[in-house]
Amino acid sequence: MSSEPVVDVRDPAVLGDPMGGYDRFIDESPVCWARLPGGQEGWLVTGNAEVRAVLSDPAVRNDPTGLPGQGAQTQEEMFVALGTPPEHLPYLRASLLSLDGAEHTRLRRGISHAFSASRVQTLRPRVQEIVDGLLDGLGPVTADLLEEYAYPLAMAVVCELVGVPEADWKDWYRWGKVLVEGDPVRITPTLGEMFAYCHALVDRRRAEPLADLLSEVVIQEDLTDVDIVALVVFLVLAGHETMAHLLSNAALALMRDPAQQELLRTEPGLWPAAVRELVRTDGPVQLARLRYAATDLEVGSAKINAGDAVQVVLGAANRDPAQFACPRHADVRRQAEHGGREGSVGFGWGPHFCVGVALAKLEAEIALRSLFNRFPAMAPVAEPAWVPLPRGRHRVALEVTLR
Repeated sequence: MSSEPVVDVRDPAVLGDPMGGYDRFIDESPVCWARLPGGQEGWLVTGNAEVRAVLSDPAVRNDPTGLPGQGAQTQEEMFVALGTPPEHLPYLRASLLSLDGAEHTRLRRGISHAFSASRVQTLRPRVQEIVDGLLDGLGPVTADLLEEYAYPLAMAVVCELVGVPEADWKDWYRWGKVLVEGDPVRITPTLGEMFAYCHALVDRRRAEPLADLLSEVVIQEDLTDVDIVALVVFLVLAGHETMAHLLSNAALALMRDPAQQELLRTEPGLWPAAVRELVRTDGPVQLARLRYAATDLEVGSAKINAGDAVQVVLGAANRDPAQFACPRHADVRRQAEHGGREGSVGFGWGPHFCVGVALAKLEAEIALRSLFNRFPAMAPVAEPAWVPLPRGRHRVALEVTLR
């Protein structure tokens, strides 16, 4: 592809207002040639039907190893080019986000049982207990919902599920912040700390198993220690970072929509539908992981060559007027009427669909319902600032008055 990029995902206007920026992109074209977050050129896919087609196509890979053109570079060479030390490469290659096909299925199978809908429902009392304790500690007049409620809740739930001792949660919080900020100088030593910690925890769980996911995983013969460490890192980081910002975004959206709040007060059975709708309109993940075409493809009206980079925009696909009526407005009845089958890609699509979706929905439902029941007059103190990230819809903080 030799034409000039139509759009630049790194445009400050997009970083300052991700949803508004991606709305403009989808107006340009559902598939267009663009400057991507890493600085390279590739295909930006914003249309809902086109995003779902890309994410479900086995010919679109996360791992570019062996592909022509840009993809001729192996995944290992890409990591090295970013300054990754050789000793970290096995863990990055073993991440669920890096794998395709049978290897991805093998690793995912090792943890999927823990996130089944029936098993997740058994966690409801404990999630409610954590939520109630955090709500008791807020206030009395103001609070930062992100730092005092969303992060502690998300961290507690995923760490208890995986088997990370409470004394170590503060380390995961610090590591997550460093990785999101993206400073290469700090990322390398942080990854080293995380991997070393996880190896020690794996050894501990083998010697002294408990009633947690890690104790179940360490006895699986088809998983290596590198596989297990990569899984722990993925689950804890994804489970607390994205969840915290989902709760923050959703709470802010509801504070700004009294009609939806009143509907949920009078019909509390709509809360599960509200969570699905708020993930669609205010989800924390805007861009999926960069992918590569393994063969020549046609997506929409675009002809994509083998080896081309392909970036799907979940945030735009979820606000596509070709898929959703009044796409930029959250309407909890929409999800209640359609049962969540309207094409939202807030939790991804295809083989890489979020493994923890049942837990995320349960956690968000309990957290948001309890928060608004406890503080029905809650309101933001001011307009919260964005973290300037092309991939995420994150606020710096969420200061609110509680009463």
